[in-house]
Amino acid sequence: MSTETHPSLAERYALTPGVGVGRICFGDRVTEHHDLILRDPEPEHAGVEDYAEYGVAELEETLILYVDAEGRVDSASFYEFCLVEGHDLIGMGVGELLVVLGVPSAIEAEEIGREVELLYAYDALGLTIWTVEGEVCVVQAGRPSAG
Repeated sequence: MSTETHPSLAERYALTPGVGVGRICFGDRVTEHHDLILRDPEPEHAGVEDYAEYGVAELEETLILYVDAEGRVDSASFYEFCLVEGHDLIGMGVGELLVVLGVPSAIEAEEIGREVELLYAYDALGLTIWTVEGEVCVVQAGRPSAG
């Protein structure tokens, strides 16, 4: 899926950093959003053991929302598109990312098999952005970090 093939879905679930995804705000109760579908009540991925995974019809592999034990939307991950103020971050080069979002709070390297992923943290925006070979491949979004 890309923003070209599903522009209305991409716009409907655009990310507002630190606030939410479309009309879903971080901190909302999952029961307030009837379009969310339970994907996995107990995901085994590192760092998300205490969160249930929810998705949206037609975006099952594109957008995952993580819901805490209290039933509140904690964060979201985008895999095939991530619209922020009209810019699709997925597939964007690091140079353009820096122009769009500015200088990150931190940059970390993570070795995944034979690849090295660079993670760009934007704490004030609540974003962590993964890149491979200089291109954005995953956007993780939540509430901004205090500080």
